[in-house]
Amino acid sequence: MKIAAVILNYNDSDETADAVRRIAEYESIETVIVVDNASTDGSAERLRQWLREMNRRLLEEDQEEDEPEQFHRYMLVQAERNGGYGSGNNLGVQYAYEIAGAELVLIANPDASFSEDCVRKLAACFEEDDETAVAAAVLERADGTPDYQASAWPLRSFWEELANSGPLLRRIFRKGLNYPDSWFLGKNRVPVDVVHGSLLMVDAGRFMACGGYDEEMFLYCEENVLAQKLREHDSKTFLVTDACYTHGGAGTISRQHDAAARQRLRQASERHYYRTWFGIGAFRQGLVRLFQGLVLLETRLFLE
Repeated sequence: MKIAAVILNYNDSDETADAVRRIAEYESIETVIVVDNASTDGSAERLRQWLREMNRRLLEEDQEEDEPEQFHRYMLVQAERNGGYGSGNNLGVQYAYEIAGAELVLIANPDASFSEDCVRKLAACFEEDDETAVAAAVLERADGTPDYQASAWPLRSFWEELANSGPLLRRIFRKGLNYPDSWFLGKNRVPVDVVHGSLLMVDAGRFMACGGYDEEMFLYCEENVLAQKLREHDSKTFLVTDACYTHGGAGTISRQHDAAARQRLRQASERHYYRTWFGIGAFRQGLVRLFQGLVLLETRLFLE
């Protein structure tokens, strides 16, 4: 199966270039697509020139070996506007599927670090079960231990999801809101509802068929909506427990927005999710606003 990698850039060409360099020697990835999400700092042009040079070097190497291969291993796609995480990655998957001819697409945040073995294990999941739509690896904590509950979680009810959005309630009801660690132990891959969005591999055809990410959401909660869509299409999602990666954190968004601003972005996506998938009316919307106000106050007091 042909694999493409999609890496989303916004005003951070250095980190994006580092992400491309980390996977440059991965033979399992045939095409690397950088999507520039309408950067305002000249990132797109810098990356375009750099990727063009990467392709030129590959062409020279192939000519020396007298075995010419695909010239455009590295591609840059420029979005017309910054529509957020979902919009940018939808554009990348569409390009990978329709232009590059990829069957599987690895969606990777620029600050996600992973091995080629990880890529191969994710790809094997699709070969073992042809109903697989998404496969993801396990997030590693700073001490190298697996963080299963951050890597995958069940689709929750409205009230459960609301509780999970509050730092205090999330800690109090942690066990009831997540899969137990025992769910993941002793298995190479585990069926789950939702996986973390910083690194996942998708079946491009199934992803496109379900509509991909919800572009009404700028950032945060996209994973839940994708899981809801895939459930409606009877597709499977797996966490591959013997594949792992590290994630740097909030990345670009944390450098451009403080904790309170990030929380407001998250809350806007949460409200959209509640309205769209739980059909909440005016009363529950009012409760959500009240609860989110308390969470925002907590964020300002303790995280700023």
